[in-house]
Amino acid sequence: MNKMPADIIAIANQKGGEGKTTTSINLAHGLSLAGKRTLLVDMDPQGNSSGIFAEVDNLTKTVADLFLKKCTAEEIIIPTKYPNLDLMPAKISLAEVELSTLNVDAPYVMRDALDSVKDRYDAVVIDCPPSLSIFTINALGAAGYVVIPLQAEKFSIDGIKGLQGTIEGIKRRINPELRILGALITQLKSNTVLTKTILPVIQNYFPVFHTSISTGVAVGESHLSRRSLLDYSSGVKQAKEYQAFVKEVLDGIKK
Repeated sequence: MNKMPADIIAIANQKGGEGKTTTSINLAHGLSLAGKRTLLVDMDPQGNSSGIFAEVDNLTKTVADLFLKKCTAEEIIIPTKYPNLDLMPAKISLAEVELSTLNVDAPYVMRDALDSVKDRYDAVVIDCPPSLSIFTINALGAAGYVVIPLQAEKFSIDGIKGLQGTIEGIKRRINPELRILGALITQLKSNTVLTKTILPVIQNYFPVFHTSISTGVAVGESHLSRRSLLDYSSGVKQAKEYQAFVKEVLDGIKK
C-alpha cells in the first residue's frame, strides 16, 4: 500500500502577536507526539520557531536558500531534539531575499520544495510571517489546510476580511485545494464582554475551533526555556488546551 503524502497545514495571520509561532511549535510537537512524522517549516524571517529548536546563528542553510535556488529542501532540513519532528529553519536572511530575484515561479517555491520531501512525513506545519508577503502566499500555495490564530480583540478582527480575501484569492489562482480548518482563539481572557461580543463576528468569516488557548505565563516561560509548551509543562492549562487543539486538527484533517 502506497503511503499518502503529508498533510500540509499553514498557520497564518497577517497581524503579529496573535500566537502563530506558539501554535506552530506546539501543533508540530503535538502531532509528533501523536506518532506523526512531522516537519515544521519556518517561513518567518524572525526565525522564532527555529530558535526553539536550533542555534539560529550557526545555521548555514535556511529557507532563504530555497528562494535563491542555492539548496534543496533535503539539504536544509535538520532534526530536532524531539523524536518524529524535523525542522526547515529560517533566519533574518529570509527578509533580505530581494523580490527582484524572484520570477514567475515565486509563488510555487515552497510547494515545489515540499513535493520533493513530503512522502517522508505524515504532517507539515508552516509558520507564516505576520504579513501577506510572498512567503505567506508560498505557504498558502503549498498547504492543504490553514489555521488562523487570533485574539478575541477588536484590532485582531479588523484584518479578518483582508485575510479571508487573500485565502479566497489563493484558492482561485494558485491552490484550489486549500481548506480553512478554523480560527484558533489565543490568549483568551474568558468571560469578558469583549470576548462574548467578538466571537460571533469571527464566526461570520471562519469556522472556530471548539478549543481556545487561555492567556497565561507558561507560554512565555516555555519560549525562554527553548522548549515546546507540551514539553516544558504538559500539565498546565494552556498545554492541555493545545493537546485538545491537536486532536481537533487531526479530526478535521480526517473529514
